[in-house]
Amino acid sequence: MFCKNCGSQIDDNAVVCPHCGVATGTRGIAPESERRSNNFAIAGFVLSFFIALLGLIFSILGLRKAGECGGSGKGLSIAGIIIAILNMIGAVIIYAVTFSQIAGSMI
Repeated sequence: MFCKNCGSQIDDNAVVCPHCGVATGTRGIAPESERRSNNFAIAGFVLSFFIALLGLIFSILGLRKAGECGGSGKGLSIAGIIIAILNMIGAVIIYAVTFSQIAGSMI
């Protein structure tokens, strides 16, 4: 390959150009301009605390999109899914207890 800065031919595995010292941008981390954030994962995580169903939906979408973003947001999506499910289970338990207390007081 060739250096993007000075045009010298360099090794394909080079991290920096041996002639000018500029990073080649080919090892592991994408340049700033090529990085994409996973907005579905972020929205799903935040919504999972307030509106569990929407948080679950957005987190699932974020998990699916994580493959397109190079894994960006995968952990956040999984956390959003878990939190949303726990919030929905908690809501069902609270509703069941409240309903049984109301029904018990009417008898």
